[in-house]
Amino acid sequence: MGGVEDRRFEVGVAHLHRYVAAHGSSSPPRGARIDGFPIDVWVASRRTDHRLGRLSAERIERLETEFPDWRWSVRDAQFGVGLAHLRRYVATRGTSLVGQHEVIDEFSLGQWVTNRRADYRKGRLSAERIEVFEREFPDWQWSPQAAASAAAFETGVVHLHRYVAVNGTSNARRRDVIDGYAIGQWVANRRADYRTGRLPAERIRRIETEFPDWRWNTQHRS
Repeated sequence: MGGVEDRRFEVGVAHLHRYVAAHGSSSPPRGARIDGFPIDVWVASRRTDHRLGRLSAERIERLETEFPDWRWSVRDAQFGVGLAHLRRYVATRGTSLVGQHEVIDEFSLGQWVTNRRADYRKGRLSAERIEVFEREFPDWQWSPQAAASAAAFETGVVHLHRYVAVNGTSNARRRDVIDGYAIGQWVANRRADYRTGRLPAERIRRIETEFPDWRWNTQHRS
């Protein structure tokens, strides 16, 4: 019986190596097959054997040694699957800023990334996993919307300085343009943000400090 079990184990290991070569992860999702072999069932069975103490130390070492990303916990395995897909996305796209609806190899990577950011905001993401994201993906943003907003604000400030250099005032009219940039609309939007309480104090200080003639209320202007 041992011989049969050994052969089955070796067959599974061989197929898992093929699966990893094709998909970059040793944690296949439910329903996954490789060359017709139900690799998802085989991996799940090995995890069950391990949980119930039925897996020998030798086989445990084999799996952990031959598959560095191997996870005994299903939850950890799911994280590993997402991370593997994110690595592949970065390799092909050059960025870890994944769109929310992005799907790669039938895996909802955009939703997975969104969920990890939610875990981070709620304090549910371990320090180890936080470190993985920040170490592996230099352009990673925990709040990409905030990062994009900050970048857009800086772009507006730069163009307003150019506008001042040409026109001698920071109070651009709504239709004014500088170097192809709609600076008048940007100015109007910042004033609207200020009136509705959406402009952070730090940005208010930036504008008032860098543009001494700035006015928040321009109702008297045409």
